[in-house]
Amino acid sequence: MNNLHQIVGHLADSYLPLAVRRHSFFVNDVPQDLSVDHNREWIASVISGLLSAVTGQANHTCIRLKAKKYDHIVVLTIQESNNTNGYALAGELKKVFSLAEKNGGCLSISVPVIDNTTISFSFPNLPSLAN
Repeated sequence: MNNLHQIVGHLADSYLPLAVRRHSFFVNDVPQDLSVDHNREWIASVISGLLSAVTGQANHTCIRLKAKKYDHIVVLTIQESNNTNGYALAGELKKVFSLAEKNGGCLSISVPVIDNTTISFSFPNLPSLAN
């Protein structure tokens, strides 16, 4: 898997049974031509942690994944519009924050509208800087 669309699709498929049990579904809007040149395993681990946290708290919702590339930075966003327990979601995401920062990534959570949560994971698409 050399592109982010494939990585996201593969990971979303693994969380689909839980999403279905929670009456939710995924939409993978990540561009198919967005390549991941470095640190694929780390990126997949962070995305897996994010999907685990979001899927575990989502109920009756669409979980939409999008991504955009800005020079050598990729920003992946996960949006869901019906989360009833934002505090529990934030608690679950604490586990992923340090992993995201390991190779220069960053996580942010915003709730621009009530019952609408957006999680952004930005990461450099460069060789690892961590030892």
